[in-house]
Amino acid sequence: MSVQLTESVTWTFAAIAFTAILAVPALVVGSSVVVTETTLDAEDYETYGKALAEQVIAGDGAGVDSTFRNSGIALDPDSNAYFAVNGVHPVRRGDYASYYPKSIVKASLADDSIIKVYSFSEVNGRDVDMEALAFAADRSKLYVGDEYNFIYELDLASGKITNEWDLADIGVRTNVDKGIEALTYSAATGYFYAGIQGTGEILTLELTESGVSKIDSFSLESGWAPSGLFAHEDGHLYIVSMRSGGTAGNQMIFKVDMDGTLKSRIAIPSSLGMTRPDGIAFDEDGTYVYIVDSQGPLYEGHSLYRIPWKEPSSE
Repeated sequence: MSVQLTESVTWTFAAIAFTAILAVPALVVGSSVVVTETTLDAEDYETYGKALAEQVIAGDGAGVDSTFRNSGIALDPDSNAYFAVNGVHPVRRGDYASYYPKSIVKASLADDSIIKVYSFSEVNGRDVDMEALAFAADRSKLYVGDEYNFIYELDLASGKITNEWDLADIGVRTNVDKGIEALTYSAATGYFYAGIQGTGEILTLELTESGVSKIDSFSLESGWAPSGLFAHEDGHLYIVSMRSGGTAGNQMIFKVDMDGTLKSRIAIPSSLGMTRPDGIAFDEDGTYVYIVDSQGPLYEGHSLYRIPWKEPSSE
């Protein structure tokens, strides 16, 4: 084992800056960098969900499910708002169609009030199970990942679906309720990244007016499947995941390069009280990380947590 050091004292200022960012030098075994093991500092946090609970009272889920199963998040800094999506899960075995309408809610980060609601009972004659949200460069359009393996483009002004991409066109086929679970867009690469629950894969996708193309794919470690994705400006993907029912020690944020090379495992502490982490986003200046808990309200928890982001250091 060797420790990677700076090469010269003339690099003193650069070395200090480098160390401040990474907290510790990288450990190297042969030619492979050791993956950093860390724990999310979640001592202080705020929660959201009042707007989502109000939308259930207004009729979301048709009264079958008493909570808004928030399954994704997208942030709109221009209006200081968050978008959430109701990925209502069947409480009646095999029943995937009696929960309409399902809604995407835009809510204020200032007072957690509803700004606007986009409700759906179908899209182009098909059932919907919307699970993931992402903005691309143009924030007038919201991209929605659906577990029937469609990606929809929602025009926020009109409330209409203006485009769609079927991942069956690139060979993606899964069981019901096991399709697209996570979605993000990277301005650096110009690609979308979609997490598939049933296969555990994360697909690199190019979406154009003529269709969808698969550029690449990778998977997390065995037992982990993507529940939420965020392409950060630091050049990494942050992937929230859970295993073994999400019990203590089984909730994780993975930090990977855009090609899937693992850099860090960031454990979500059980003290945060999350049940099912199901989405992740960072604000523009990296001050906060937002983590969705789709089952939080079922167990006296919360739909959304905002946690001051501190670059984790090795333990």
